[in-house]
Amino acid sequence: MSRRRITAVLTAAIALAACQGPGPDRRPTSSSQSTLLPSVNVGVGTDIPGLGLLNPDTHDRRGFDVDLYRWLGNNTEPRFVPVEVDVLIADRVNALALGRVQLVVHTFSMTDERRGKIGFAGPYLVSQQGFLVRDGEGFEVTSMEDLTGKTVCSQAGSTSYNQLTTGALKNKVTTTSEVGTRQCVDRLLRKEVDAASTDQIILRGFASQDPRLKVAKWAFGAKERYGVGLPKGDRALCEQITQGIKDFIINGAWDQFFRANFGDLSSEGYRPNPNQLDPCP
Repeated sequence: MSRRRITAVLTAAIALAACQGPGPDRRPTSSSQSTLLPSVNVGVGTDIPGLGLLNPDTHDRRGFDVDLYRWLGNNTEPRFVPVEVDVLIADRVNALALGRVQLVVHTFSMTDERRGKIGFAGPYLVSQQGFLVRDGEGFEVTSMEDLTGKTVCSQAGSTSYNQLTTGALKNKVTTTSEVGTRQCVDRLLRKEVDAASTDQIILRGFASQDPRLKVAKWAFGAKERYGVGLPKGDRALCEQITQGIKDFIINGAWDQFFRANFGDLSSEGYRPNPNQLDPCP
């Protein structure tokens, strides 16, 4: 697609954002840039350590997802200013489908079911489902059998919850849900559940914040491929963001931000092949 076409797409997105006006959950990442570059509403998370975390007092955001959408805004053409719109995991698809946001960068697994309603660019990160348990209690998860009869909490509306209730662990564990992984972790610490489950990369962020927690060695299920959510059928925007993700990985920014957010965690298994990103339909 031509640069003129991509510019037109972003211009339309800006006009929509302007009609909606400012709100308590919308915040430009840089007020000094907002008068110089077009703005695009980006659906983001607020409570996922290592990926998307918001300090409610300072409004400071940090995490790999945050670094990615800010990098895309500064390094794709035409450049844009991300206007952060807080969205829950369960609301990501609707936020795009209803036009509340034009992009979603929020641990968004690329699935065929979701592609029926929205588009994706990516993947920019790959993970697999795992389990968070309390450390020092002797409970280890090294296989499916270790979970038999246990109670596991997972986030409602997530692919992790679906795998627990429809996959190989169906009827082997008691699955309970919460609106967010943070709530599941809180229940784990209160000893109301035996484990919390979502993607391993997310769990490692929580474990790094609290020495009472650890990520189990065993992982299961399909690979989760995180993509940038887009309006369905917007090929121009898909091509722009896909090229941006490819550049993000190739030029070393991916490795830089992975180390910044996950320390000495090996990137093996998490870093996608930049030459095998999904084609834009």
